[in-house]
Amino acid sequence: MRRSVKYRLLFLLSVVVAYSLGFTYLPASLDEPSALIRLSVFSVIYFLILPLGYWFAIIKVGGQKLWKLLIIFSLSSLMARLGFPAEIASYFEFIAWLRFPIIAVLLAIELYLIVSIARGLWQARSAKGDPRLTVISQYGTNQPQASLTTNKPVDKPQVQDDKKLTLGYMLATEPASWYYAIAYFSRHHARAIAHITSLSSSRWHLLSLITGLVAAATCCYLALVDWSELAALFSAGFIAYSVVVLCANHRIARHYSCYLIDDKLVLNNGIWGMLVVELNRIAGVELLDGSAQRDKQDLSFGRGKSNTRIMFTSPQVYMGAMGQLTESVSQIDIVLDNPQQFKSAIEAANLNGDLQLQQAS
Repeated sequence: MRRSVKYRLLFLLSVVVAYSLGFTYLPASLDEPSALIRLSVFSVIYFLILPLGYWFAIIKVGGQKLWKLLIIFSLSSLMARLGFPAEIASYFEFIAWLRFPIIAVLLAIELYLIVSIARGLWQARSAKGDPRLTVISQYGTNQPQASLTTNKPVDKPQVQDDKKLTLGYMLATEPASWYYAIAYFSRHHARAIAHITSLSSSRWHLLSLITGLVAAATCCYLALVDWSELAALFSAGFIAYSVVVLCANHRIARHYSCYLIDDKLVLNNGIWGMLVVELNRIAGVELLDGSAQRDKQDLSFGRGKSNTRIMFTSPQVYMGAMGQLTESVSQIDIVLDNPQQFKSAIEAANLNGDLQLQQAS
């Protein structure tokens, strides 16, 4: 497991434990014995320890932007509003007032999603690639320039607009899910040059996930129907709607995990993540055997021992967690079903690009 992923999981576990302990041991009133001590301890945990943990595990180790600290502060404020004694919780009432602009923003996003879904489905009739590629092309990376003193590229690629890239990629995931879930819409998709070996590509894996999803939706409905039938239908329907994402993830892994389009190499880690690299940024493709040593901190795709390594001339941006977690990578190891065919396709595409450039000049 890579260091960044390990720290994310540890932080997530820490957050769950901290908030659970808070709801269990926070006093209901300041008149209780040792109420001030317990309140002080959990205030330090909520607003000092957890933000510091987020900064180290997500921002420093994970390479995320500093403004994302607002996420953990907002979440801790919400937990304080719900769990602190009434005398103190009232100071966090601003969280409750924020529900009105939040609801307005959510409604606007939902309206945008409806429009984008309809437009994306209509455009998917003749589309040849992933709808998310448009967002990456508009707000993606400016390739780092060589240093004037060392003549070496900088450590990280420069994103043109980080916030627009993150939000746009997330919103583009919705029409992309429909695009891949329904075979008719992706019939013009670029052909794969190889396939990344993964569990998501197997039909039994998809069937098991759908079965679990239906079971979760049913349990959710039964748990809420006595309280509110409308809430039960909405919650169960929202969970069941995820079957579209599961089908899209399966078809990507099975048919479109690795392909070339518009002088770019696209590596799809299912619907969850994507790496788009210009061919002229590929320094080389190395075929690995079983004895090859791999750095566990490097990004890797596929199940099993890596048999292909791709090196880049400059760092590239991997869009992980549906665009919410981006990473800078200088090389990637993948497990392919036909690594030799993949290498030949990359070399042929690079050679063809060089020939076209010479003819144009």
